[in-house]
Amino acid sequence: MKKTNFLSLLLLATFSSGAFALDLNKPLPNWIDQSREKADGKAPIMAPTVRGVTPSDFRMPAEYEPVSAVAIGWAAYTPMLSSIAKAVTGPANAQLWAVGGPSSISGVPAAKYTKIPAPLDTVWMRDYGPFGVAGGRPGIVDSIYRHYQYRRNDDAVPGVLGKAKNIGVYGMPIIMDGGNLMVDSAGTLFMTKRTYIWNSNMSEEQVNTHLKNYLKVKKIVTFDYAGYPGEPGDGTGHIDMYVKLLNDNTVLLAVTNDEPFKTACDKAMAWFKANKAPNGQPYKIITVKAWATDAWYTYTNSLVVNGVAIIPSYSASTEEANAKAAYEQAGYTVVPVPSDDSIVAGGSIHCVTQTIPGAPGKVVDMTDIPVFQDMSVTVPMAPLSNGSSTAVNQLLQGF
Repeated sequence: MKKTNFLSLLLLATFSSGAFALDLNKPLPNWIDQSREKADGKAPIMAPTVRGVTPSDFRMPAEYEPVSAVAIGWAAYTPMLSSIAKAVTGPANAQLWAVGGPSSISGVPAAKYTKIPAPLDTVWMRDYGPFGVAGGRPGIVDSIYRHYQYRRNDDAVPGVLGKAKNIGVYGMPIIMDGGNLMVDSAGTLFMTKRTYIWNSNMSEEQVNTHLKNYLKVKKIVTFDYAGYPGEPGDGTGHIDMYVKLLNDNTVLLAVTNDEPFKTACDKAMAWFKANKAPNGQPYKIITVKAWATDAWYTYTNSLVVNGVAIIPSYSASTEEANAKAAYEQAGYTVVPVPSDDSIVAGGSIHCVTQTIPGAPGKVVDMTDIPVFQDMSVTVPMAPLSNGSSTAVNQLLQGF
């Protein structure tokens, strides 16, 4: 196997990033801030440089299956991240990996905390971070972050984490944000159609093939996002902004009267009503109100870890008790975390966290890094379906 030096990886990320300097007091939103960010036109950062699909015994677990660690990026919203950290390492009994984090976090046991010194551009770990896959040994799938031409440090994070934790990294050659990836334990992947727009140089079948090869999912279900097929109303177009699987047979859905969100939410509702859960029974559908004012306020953007639901709390909301009851109905212990600051930037609890599967409370560490086969990586540059612009132009416009 061709190995990549950890320090070199960090330097690559540092010097290939844009001119933006991380400002914890004025963090970048989930979307592109055109006044502060410029695309460099270069290919994605993917390490190690030799690639290969995950072994046949791997699979992408559901978020509600056992979790060993939660990764976060320490790049703004410190009070929120600190509260998440305490919930993850306390009642959820998982390890915490903080990229760019402090030497310690008050209320977080040192034995459950790992600081990973690496540069970051933003806090949105769910989107640029690793997809944990489970099998005979832990693994990480590294997709291409949709803002790779702007946020080089972020795009490098899966490789950095893999190197820091001695976990094999498998490079999936498509643009795929973690916020638009939701799976059940039976191998069904749910996402919005924005994944196909990001990868407009490929057919839908080619995109699906990559997802099946790397994540070992068996079935792919796609939904419209709010604003489809145009720009997303929430700034992301991710499924975690209005749908949340709580277990294989129970789904939490956002309901609203605010367009364009209502149309997307209603279509998701119709699908779950018309289809069966993996046990062959109708889905148990739980709803919680969401609304659009200065942002899209949703309670589906939560993190479930080992029976604990860490949910957003909004100061102006009268719906929190209903949201808490919805998660408790599915058997979760609920920990609300204030999310007023982050939601106006396009995300909440789910958007700033990423899970690594494994036994709760156990340290994840692997020394047997797999050997990869050579594989070319194609950067999406083909014209989009509307024929009026290219994927690169869409990136420059805040894609």
